[in-house]
Amino acid sequence: MVVDRADRDIMGRVFLNQQHLPTAFCRRRFLLLSLGMALWPAELLAGKVRANTLAWHSFVSQMKQLSVEYRDDIPGSDVIAARGLHYLQQLNTASAEFDAAVEASFETGNRFWTWQRMLKKENINGGVLTIDHKQLVQLHDHPGATGMLRILSGKAEIWQFDRHASTTATDGDDIAELTRVSHRVLGPGDTAVLTPHSGNIHALRSISSTCSMLDFIIPPYKRSERSWYQPIDNDWERRETTACLRIPQYEFAMT
Repeated sequence: MVVDRADRDIMGRVFLNQQHLPTAFCRRRFLLLSLGMALWPAELLAGKVRANTLAWHSFVSQMKQLSVEYRDDIPGSDVIAARGLHYLQQLNTASAEFDAAVEASFETGNRFWTWQRMLKKENINGGVLTIDHKQLVQLHDHPGATGMLRILSGKAEIWQFDRHASTTATDGDDIAELTRVSHRVLGPGDTAVLTPHSGNIHALRSISSTCSMLDFIIPPYKRSERSWYQPIDNDWERRETTACLRIPQYEFAMT
């Protein structure tokens, strides 16, 4: 397949401008991405990504189809991320239909953040996450999942890390050595992604009175397989590498 200038522009706009993804791709991933572009929406290939043009029911249909393709192993996680972001950017969040979907959502949370689940199927989970002022969603992972978010209101600071090494402490604790791949401040309309192989370990903090974001994951990870990461370094937020105590979900839930 020949990748022309327009295709290279699309890849640059969707991937390389997402600072949380590596700026260099191996040849195999580049070839997979090129092949996967045949599955991307025509609007994206034409460079005509317009915000707030996709109705909620159409968005749900497109995301369900994307999750089916993931289940059938058609595209890779990079293509899933790119197409999911495209749909997320197009979603009309100013419509009465979207407001009704939020009102009908299943709400959970704690004193720091609220989760309003709007869609949950076999291979997809998504909704609105709202974080209170200055509250931190601690470093954690979504094993095997591709996640996409879009800020609706407010601002959030987001850190993303990859795990490059592990050691076992004398007391048997699992110490994860993390390398930062992204540190950004996101405002309304800004997006971010995580994939199984890049930026999956992440933390978020609201730096406005509250911050609300659309958050969709393909496939939904098993909560029991999630891990939390307690930084050993007090200044981890400013470090490019940091060491953390890995805490399995079942232990974290008891703390």
